[in-house]
Order: sequence, then structure tokens, then C-alpha cells
Amino acid sequence: MNGAMPGLAAGIPRQSRRGRVLSRVTGNESTGSLSWLTIEVPGWAEARPGQFALLQAEPSRCFLGRALSISDEEKDRVSFLVDPVGEGTRELCSLSAGDPAWVLGPLGNGFDLDEVVSGCSPPGTSGTTSDKRSRLVVVAGGAGVAPFPLFLSRLADRKTARAAHLEVVALLGFRDASRAQGAIPVQGAVRRLTESGLSCRVVLATEDGSLGPPQRVTDLLETELRPGDQVVVCGPPAMSAAVWQICSKTADVRTWFSLEANMACGVGSCHGCAVALADGSFARVCHDGPVFPGERVFGGYVAPVAGGKEPA
Repeated sequence: MNGAMPGLAAGIPRQSRRGRVLSRVTGNESTGSLSWLTIEVPGWAEARPGQFALLQAEPSRCFLGRALSISDEEKDRVSFLVDPVGEGTRELCSLSAGDPAWVLGPLGNGFDLDEVVSGCSPPGTSGTTSDKRSRLVVVAGGAGVAPFPLFLSRLADRKTARAAHLEVVALLGFRDASRAQGAIPVQGAVRRLTESGLSCRVVLATEDGSLGPPQRVTDLLETELRPGDQVVVCGPPAMSAAVWQICSKTADVRTWFSLEANMACGVGSCHGCAVALADGSFARVCHDGPVFPGERVFGGYVAPVAGGKEPA
């Protein structure tokens, strides 16, 4: 599928972000068992961290695109961290520079950085520890690290974050060392963050102990979490539920979760990604999320999570 792509000439008209755009792959790098896929998308609109796009190889054996968090962007070049868990994502991971792909996005509601940063206490107000910095804790499990390179890069640009003397603690958990290579883009964003004058510390663990301590990311959180922390989360449903259980027992902790769900249309029409909220209502993850405040999803009770997500 390498070579020239019909219809994607230099003068291609800019298209609405609400319609699929035939785009071109500019790079596909292996990061352990994951892939860092970069696509040039004509007319791409700037994304908010936590938003996603629907991606589909061209041609594809799959009827629907696959929902992937936007990991980074530079003008029309957009990067995604892809986990080859099913046929659609394996097709994406097999793409090479020059190959065509369909992109629909950016979609959904991402993290509101101003809200997250404004929730951090100004220095010297918590009185809970000798460390008077306000703290933001990033919790990511497996491919759930995907939204955080863009999140941390945008945080570096926030004057409010620097004014708050914000300290960022990134807790990253993986199954093994191969999957832990997915942390590389996050570590690059951490360097940009520290260059901007913000403090950032990364703690990484693998379940089998092949890289870092033999722990889950929730074990790291139990050790690291302090009263007054602001926490942003992305990972499998069971991990998110466990994170909420830990955070809900700690005073003055606010949380925002980027939820994982199987998606079809990506724009809220089919209701295939609907999840129950704490008040008994339902929300469409693709349209109302994927980012939600923790209390809106989990409330005061965390229901058991059965099964895992269906491979895409």
C-alpha cells in the first residue's frame, strides 16, 4: 500500500473535522509491543488532551474505525499510541509511511486543564506535609498512557500551572517490559514539562517485575496519594474502579477519568458506548466523555467490573 495516494495532493481542500478525512501515514515506530503511529490529517483542528479520533486503514477488512486517544499533535501531524489487540488495530500497526488511512476527529470531550489546575491548592495551604507544592497525579495503565503525552505538553504551556508551583507525579503501570516501552512518549513530554520549570516525577512498575517494581499501578497510587491531590486517570475499567476506591478514601482528592469503551459511530448517534452513571442516568462515552469527573461516574460506590473489553 506504499506509494502515491490518489486524491491527497498538496492542494487538497480542507475538510470539516466532523467528516472522515483521507490522510497519509508519515511514520510508524515500534514502542515495544505497541506502535507510535503518526498521520498527516488535512485540515486537522487542534485537539484537547483526552479527545480521540476514529482511525481506519485504507483498505480495511473492518467495517468501523477504531477509537484511539490523541497522543500528540503538531499542526496537521497527529500521533496515536496503538495497541494491536484486534484486527482493526493490527491493520493500523502494519501501516507504513505513505500509506492511506481514514481519520475522523478530534472527537469527544477531553480534560479541562484549567479546571484541573485550578483545583490544585496554592502553595502552603494544605498543611498536610512539609512539601508545600500543589500536586497533580497522573495514573495510567497499559495503553491508557496514550492521552498523557499531549496532556503534559499542554500543561507545560499553562502559566497557571507554573504560578501554582505545581508538582506532577506520573504513575505508569504495565504488564511487562515490552508493553512498558509505551512510556517513552510520556517521558519525552516529561522532559518538556521540566524544561518549562515544573517539577515532574515518573514512577513505573510492571506486574511481572521485568521493569521497575513488581506491582500494579494501583499499588503505586496507594503509596503516593496524598490528601488534596488532583488525579487524572486513564486505563482499563477494572483499574479505573480500583483507582476510585483508593481516591475516595483520601481527603480532598478530586479525580477525572478518561473511560475506555467499545465505540462504533464515535459521535453519540448509536448509543453503543453508553455507561451507567452514579445517579442512575446514562452517558455516551464518545459524546459526553470520554473524560468524566470521578464522582459523576462512580459516586460513593464502585460496582464490580465483570469481564474485559472486546478486542478491537
